Amino acid sequence: NFSEGYAAFSDENGLWGYIDRTGSVVIEPQWDLADRFSGGAARIGVSRAGASGRLYGYIDTAGEIVFPAVCSAATDFYEGLATVNVDGEYGFITPDGEYAFDGRWSDTGYFSDGMAYVRVNSLYGFIDHTGAVVIEPAWDDVYSFSENRAAVEKDGLWGFIDNAGSVVIEPQYDTGERFSDGLAPAEKDGLSGYIAPDGSVIIPLQYDSTAYVYNGRAWVKQDGAYQMIDKTGAKIGESQWRNVFSDFGWADLCRVNQDGLWGYVNADNVLVLDAVYEKATRFSDGAAAVKKNGRWYLIDESGVDICSGENTQN
Repeated sequence: NFSEGYAAFSDENGLWGYIDRTGSVVIEPQWDLADRFSGGAARIGVSRAGASGRLYGYIDTAGEIVFPAVCSAATDFYEGLATVNVDGEYGFITPDGEYAFDGRWSDTGYFSDGMAYVRVNSLYGFIDHTGAVVIEPAWDDVYSFSENRAAVEKDGLWGFIDNAGSVVIEPQYDTGERFSDGLAPAEKDGLSGYIAPDGSVIIPLQYDSTAYVYNGRAWVKQDGAYQMIDKTGAKIGESQWRNVFSDFGWADLCRVNQDGLWGYVNADNVLVLDAVYEKATRFSDGAAAVKKNGRWYLIDESGVDICSGENTQN
């Protein structure tokens, strides 16, 4: 996907570089993996000599290395910081490749709502942007904060705390999720629904699976098919799909799968781009990557390839 004006691509040798929106190569292919830009930096990956897996580092928009490829794990930048694992220890770096503070942990999450989770010994708590502990480690597992709530797990059950560390929803659910658009998926005894930040059940636990709510829309699975609903649980449109992605948090169109091919629907669950693609990515910066008849295209929201002008819907 395009991000900050760049999209990663691979050449015939399987090496990755970047193009701009005209399709011109702006960073020559040279890595085994290249990810999207965030905060002016992008994650790249190189194969380990004589070993499986990759090591990760970061480049700037000129293609210059800002953090060497020595990380066994590395994330995008969230709230200006990325998480890296070097020699088995997690820390946080800035887009210029410097460590933000001295702390190292055995496990960490990304920053959200001003905090990131860290594991101290066997328990999880939260730190702020200075690396200081603001919620003491007390939980067996946690999720990152979202909308002033973080899912926390104790003895196999999940609940929620607020950003002061106070329990606002007692652990009682089988899975931990995050809040988006005022609701969080909740699962108990194999059925899923949605709860509010105060713990009240807004949409009954009746689905096989549920996805996050974005812009008033969510995908739920029931009887083997996906259906779009609104925040009250009302169905949006009649169309059901074999598979879907929850793209409305980033774009106005969402990917859906019909008979093994991908298309795009709008927030009314109306098919805007017919399901004719073997593969498809979400829209970002007004473009999405799709594969049709073995060939990749970068399309706009009308299905026209932005590099060649070809209509990929025909």
